[in-house]
Amino acid sequence: MHEPDVELEGWQRQWQSQDAVPPDLVRAVNRGTRRMRQGIVWEVAVTVVMGGGALAWATTSPRSEVFILSIAVWLFIGIAWIASTLLRRGAWHPLGSTTAAFVEISILRCQRNLQALWIQAALYVVISTFNLVWIYKYQARTGVIEFLAEPIVIGFLVFVTPSLAGIWWWYRRRLLRELANLVSLSRGIRL
Repeated sequence: MHEPDVELEGWQRQWQSQDAVPPDLVRAVNRGTRRMRQGIVWEVAVTVVMGGGALAWATTSPRSEVFILSIAVWLFIGIAWIASTLLRRGAWHPLGSTTAAFVEISILRCQRNLQALWIQAALYVVISTFNLVWIYKYQARTGVIEFLAEPIVIGFLVFVTPSLAGIWWWYRRRLLRELANLVSLSRGIRL
């Protein structure tokens, strides 16, 4: 069963009692817009630091592995930028100043956040796999088992990845509850 969302129920009561968009709903949508802008700032920072750092290292290092790493970093950054740009498309502001429009933009953002989680999970797996293979090759290891048995690799595979998966799962469930509540609210508005 879905947990009741007191804030959404309040918005629904306010909407039914007046024509104006509930102030809490306006604040929630504005907060989401600010988070989207902050996300772009973080994306630019990652691009400058990671992309710039990889490019600087590639231009100063004679090793071909560093050049390959730089290409991979820029490829992953490009994929992330394309995905985030597509996910933000049409989700910047409500199409009107009605409660229904504010609820619809909230539903769209929630759906896009769920899609973003799957993209992030896929990128995590691909980037982590690339990193492990690249480190193995860069350090010219001779044994895969010995490499995988190193404390840092074990820590990454046994503690970091499962912890991130747990956070991912918790946030996904939270988004699904929020989406169900918003859809329920939207149905109530249309009645």
